[in-house]
Amino acid sequence: MDHLPSGHPDCERALGHPVEVVLPSAPGGSALVAVSRTGAPPQVRAAWVAPERQVVARIACPPGVPSAVRPITATLCTVSADGVSDQILLGRVAPGVVEVRAVVAAPDAVPIAVHGNGLLAGRLPRGTVLVALDALVPGGESVGRLIRPGVNDISLVAGRREGRMGASHGMAAGFGAGDTVAGIGLAELEAGYPARLPSWLPDGLALTTVRVEPDVAYPFAPPSIAVDWTRAGSRSRVLLRQCPGPLAVPELPDARGTEVDIAGVRGVLRARGIAFLVWERADRAFGVQVSGTADPAADAVRIAASIAAPPAGMP
Repeated sequence: MDHLPSGHPDCERALGHPVEVVLPSAPGGSALVAVSRTGAPPQVRAAWVAPERQVVARIACPPGVPSAVRPITATLCTVSADGVSDQILLGRVAPGVVEVRAVVAAPDAVPIAVHGNGLLAGRLPRGTVLVALDALVPGGESVGRLIRPGVNDISLVAGRREGRMGASHGMAAGFGAGDTVAGIGLAELEAGYPARLPSWLPDGLALTTVRVEPDVAYPFAPPSIAVDWTRAGSRSRVLLRQCPGPLAVPELPDARGTEVDIAGVRGVLRARGIAFLVWERADRAFGVQVSGTADPAADAVRIAASIAAPPAGMP
């Protein structure tokens, strides 16, 4: 039995909020693991609840957005505190995914259950070396893989919380792994979708480089198309990256990033000399980086707004 009925009343009374899934205690332990979601985009969270309703540990995962091209978002959670020694995998899956297979450094894979509303929650034995996660549909066919570098890590050891964000596509970063190609047409052919390009750029910029770059966490997802324009004899540069979306790791406003409007959709702008702007429209995600112009932040917003939305029914 991999989980108990959701809405376990003792856990809900201890936590003060609804619980969707309750995992049994780890071998040798007594604390149940109550799993739920909060926020938008949803964060999956877990709490270890002792028999006397004492909450001995809590973990909240980073937000994640699964989709057809990136069907799993996941966090590996490790707890060693207050009599609890446990390791669980939490996340979300895209519609149609019924189970996740954890490929490990051992002969047999470990099945991780998918619960209601696409909630992923299951246990990995301590010491297991995770290699990848496969999203399975009815019949056992894999429709996507998340490799280990793309899985978040959170640990809670003796009251100290540490973590590492899994690799995401870094939409506003510089060029990544991939191949430089001879023009937009070839990039579209290799990526499998048409590029959407700005109708406005700062004066004097010319197309310099076109690259096709794989998703670092989802090896079977469509790659990004990354294009840059530069001005000869200056440091002016615009770099635009786009890929089928939504992003598995959404860009959210924070202390360093402000929300801006990009022709009716939300973008997140970070400007510290170099401007970085990330936004999503329909099923496409974009990141633009602007440097060396008179006003990089304003230019980034104007460039983004000049990328037209596709006609209805077009990618």
